[in-house]
Amino acid sequence: MFDRIWDLFRRRSTTSPSAGPADPSSVRTGSDPEIVEHRIPRADLDPDAVKIVQRLTRYRHTAYLVGGCVRDLLLGLKPKDFDIATSATPRQVKRLFRNSRVIGRRFRLAHVYFRDGKIIEVATFRSREDSPEPEDGDVMIRDDNRFGTPTEDALRRDFTINQLFYDVGGSKVIDHAGGLADLERRLVRTIGEPELRFREDPIRILRAIKFAARLGLDIEESTLRALQKTSIDIPKAAAARVLEEINRFCRGGKARRSFELLFEHGVFEVILPEVHALYDGRESCRALLLDLLEGLDRRTASGIVPDTGEILAALVLPGLAEPLGWTTDGKASQPRGLNTRDLVDETVRPLAVRLRFPRRDQETCRQIVMTLYRMVPHDRVRRTAKRAILRRDCLPSAVWILECLGKRFGDTFATAAAHWIKYRAEGVEQRPPHPTEERSREPSGRGRRRGSRGRRGGANRQGGRRTESARKSEDAATGGTEKERPKPKPGEDGWDEDYFFSALPTVPQLGEDDGEPNRYGGASAVPVDPGDDEQPADDEVPRRPRRRRRRRRKPAAEASDEASDETTDE
Repeated sequence: MFDRIWDLFRRRSTTSPSAGPADPSSVRTGSDPEIVEHRIPRADLDPDAVKIVQRLTRYRHTAYLVGGCVRDLLLGLKPKDFDIATSATPRQVKRLFRNSRVIGRRFRLAHVYFRDGKIIEVATFRSREDSPEPEDGDVMIRDDNRFGTPTEDALRRDFTINQLFYDVGGSKVIDHAGGLADLERRLVRTIGEPELRFREDPIRILRAIKFAARLGLDIEESTLRALQKTSIDIPKAAAARVLEEINRFCRGGKARRSFELLFEHGVFEVILPEVHALYDGRESCRALLLDLLEGLDRRTASGIVPDTGEILAALVLPGLAEPLGWTTDGKASQPRGLNTRDLVDETVRPLAVRLRFPRRDQETCRQIVMTLYRMVPHDRVRRTAKRAILRRDCLPSAVWILECLGKRFGDTFATAAAHWIKYRAEGVEQRPPHPTEERSREPSGRGRRRGSRGRRGGANRQGGRRTESARKSEDAATGGTEKERPKPKPGEDGWDEDYFFSALPTVPQLGEDDGEPNRYGGASAVPVDPGDDEQPADDEVPRRPRRRRRRRRKPAAEASDEASDETTDE
């Protein structure tokens, strides 16, 4: 890697008259950039990023690879992503690429989408707005949509190592602020006055620590002094950006080194004051935290990206070891009456509200701590509880954390870690199925229907039908089954010619009027002898029972008034 950088500087000395700043503490910010011929193999470049640059160039726009991808390629590392800077505006980029979308309000840019979820960021050259410092001293950048030239865009960036451009067509590295010299010296340096740049965007403080830890660089002296002085301005930044940088610390493979620098420069207590209260004056807790962060690094190196809930559990668990009954000599006791969920909530909730942790990640943190509490000591866990633990989604996270606890504390934790690793490997294959799993394996058919509560015989019904026992009891009470009951025939009792009319009490039966037009507008079909005074029998004419009209009760106040009037009359 160093030979590659040395060859790069040897080419620069032959192609450019200036060999960089004579004073290491100064940064060259002239209008004439330093151009160095350096061919990066096409195999190291992203083919989709190269296609975007070529299309922008074909339509007479200036486009370069910029930022971290150029820095990592010069250091011999594999870039995580590729960013592009261009003279085309976001709307022009959207016209050229149908698979793009314009995003952002404070900093508008275009995202070009590809298969497998890959996104390439295309930003327009920006320029700094030289405005006088406000009276209140607030110089934070809240609107950065003023377009400019490539030189202005390079000088408005945060660090010298991030302002390098790479021309794909000409195989040249373009340096506007001495970034190549700082890569050779392995320094992180701000462009311009350090204190002003950190006050413009306090997140740059966290980015400086991230680059120093991930790339193995040193922070330049004046930049470090400004970093320590302006760290109190970090809470002014958006909470989502702070949370994003914390996740990047833990997912970049250098979590332990990043938090060591946070502790060293006094930044940890600013970004995580709720967690810092657990570690203040307790070196054992801080040592355990660093061990867990080293476990996160091993997990990241194996290709597993830890989620936010897992990171949150690693941050708060060392401070909860003592309330959980865990001692540094490897003993574990379960205090009686301890509610682990409330214990975790007391610590996590304030932090989650301030940094806006999603509820899903908060619940993941709770489940990890509660599972660890039940896993130690392992000989007190019942068999049914072990089967339940095996089915938890957070078990992989709990196992590697328990393994780190075993290396730090030993004794009970080391034994429990070995037991659960073995039991997990064997239990996944040999554990008996849970009743709920057996139920889920059955073919899904028509769901079971319940009888209505308001329907008579609901207790004797199943699936909306009467059960066999209920049907037999009804048949025994009636003296036979429904199949044995004969149906009435026409002409017999209950089924005469006027059967349907007799069933309606409000409709008069045919042949019982006096021959005058009835209520239906016609005369009766059969005339009746006027001398016939015979009346039909009572049993022949079905009568509808009269419903008793319920008397309206008077209000209690009126009833009491009437009672008082009666007593007065007496």
